Amino acid sequence: MARNINRDISILETRLFAKTVFQQLNSIQRAFLQLLADPKSKQLIRESCQLGLAACYSISRVPFERKSGLSLDDSFSDDLTDNLLRAFGQTTNYGTSAFMETAEQNARRTGASLSDDAIDLQVEEGGVAGLGEAALGAFREMASAAVAIQQPSILYSLLILSTSLPIWGLHSEYSAESLLGQSLHNIDELRSAMKPYMKKLISRLLRASNDPNKQASEQMSFLWTSLSGGGQMSRALIDEHLLHVLDELINDSSSKFWRARYGSCKALSEIIIGRSWDELGGGGPVDCSDTNGAKNSAGYRILRLFRVTVRALDDVRLGVREAGACLSRSLISLTVRLCDPLIDSGKDDNPYLLKDDAISQKRITSTYASETCLPWIVKYGLNQTCSEAVGFSISCLLKIVEVAHAETLEPVLADLVESLLMSMSGLEPAALNYIQVRVAGHDAVASDRLEHMRLQMISSGPLADALNKCLDILTHTSLKSQQLVIPRLDSALRIGAGFATRSAAADAVSSLCSASPSAFKFNGSLNANPTSRLLRALYHASEREKGSYARSKMTHALGNLAALAPGSTVRSLARKLCERYKHATGTHDGA
Repeated sequence: MARNINRDISILETRLFAKTVFQQLNSIQRAFLQLLADPKSKQLIRESCQLGLAACYSISRVPFERKSGLSLDDSFSDDLTDNLLRAFGQTTNYGTSAFMETAEQNARRTGASLSDDAIDLQVEEGGVAGLGEAALGAFREMASAAVAIQQPSILYSLLILSTSLPIWGLHSEYSAESLLGQSLHNIDELRSAMKPYMKKLISRLLRASNDPNKQASEQMSFLWTSLSGGGQMSRALIDEHLLHVLDELINDSSSKFWRARYGSCKALSEIIIGRSWDELGGGGPVDCSDTNGAKNSAGYRILRLFRVTVRALDDVRLGVREAGACLSRSLISLTVRLCDPLIDSGKDDNPYLLKDDAISQKRITSTYASETCLPWIVKYGLNQTCSEAVGFSISCLLKIVEVAHAETLEPVLADLVESLLMSMSGLEPAALNYIQVRVAGHDAVASDRLEHMRLQMISSGPLADALNKCLDILTHTSLKSQQLVIPRLDSALRIGAGFATRSAAADAVSSLCSASPSAFKFNGSLNANPTSRLLRALYHASEREKGSYARSKMTHALGNLAALAPGSTVRSLARKLCERYKHATGTHDGA
């Protein structure tokens, strides 16, 4: 009927049935909404209702547009649209949402009668006839998108495009041209008509396509494919508005609604893969503690992605935590790609090898990325209270250390060495400490074997490999950079909570004593000499250590460092050792 009325408006005057339908459009729309609200409605019924709602709007607009005598007023179609938006949980005047309304508000919205007893009860119900937020799903997202771009009538085009059954494509009566009366002869023309609004719609469509509700996700995915064309066309459309889409999704990932956080994290994990520094905004490195930096730069967006990821990994909802894990894997891949000077953004025939004229530029951007990511991971990422967030930070840190150049790591090398040392014990299972304590009280030999096994496990792990690479890089850096590491080794020995950290610090001291002896030569007073403090820390640590293997490592490091430490400090510790020996064994002066 919508197609016939759009072609010939005189039908409304000559045919009683058409005239009756026109006068009952409000009731017909409510009937379609009630069918949508029915949880037993199948896909064919839901999509039929979507097309019926679009036809209702089209019929309501015809008399006003054609200046017919049957026209009620120009607000008739607007009332239908507003009622539909309210039913889907949205409204153009930002009033109360239909998701949580009283029985009185529901009756006023639907035009139904309500008894006084029902008004007093103030029973809360959501959406259409009690339909909840999860069930509305895709319709809520379509209505939200239409309101966001200030084009409520776009909702009907979205309803038509989101129908996926092949039966609708076999008959011209169900096309947008027939239902809405628009001069759109194919899907390409409808896409062109929607193109001016796509910048604001992309982020919402991507988020809704990853909705945790399967029905909503499938419907919005089909709508996104219909609007964008799918495949390379979808990717090109995202590329065109990438920065705006990224910023919107990052904002939505902090929404108070868990479905929005879930969908945003999943969408971000899909669109950030394979991006280059310039695609993310370009610019120089960003200080991780500067919250008011260049907000349109790539560094600022990378830091926001890190914050969003660790927040999602510690979310109260399990679904959001799973989406955060997916985002963390994509962000690690993106970070490694940005920090590696040998990987391009994939624009050339061979995406993994750079041309000669682009090597210098790629090295510059990889340095910017490393100088932006490494300080944040060391300062904030490794200090998270959530174990999943710490694991993500360590994984990202290890991969950056693996691909980054020495000149890139040098500014943060001291902090990096300390963080790796402190993580040695932090990542070790707590059950091993418990078993070690229990075994030590019964069997000393078994305790030593367990300790030896733990040390071998730690020394062969990825953290030890990263630490060894940092120590190798340290030998080729400036003397100032080398000397900055000495106080960090002292700090790790003094505040390290586990013997794994202390053993790794002792090994690091022994390695530096043989590879960079000049790093332990300091000028100034003896009390402020970092080498003297480190020597005393090794002395006390080896004295208190209970495990034989860890104590052996510390004693070995103490001997190596004594050869490079100031003589007065060594003599002072030697006298203290002699006094302790005499006190323990007694003197033989009177013999």
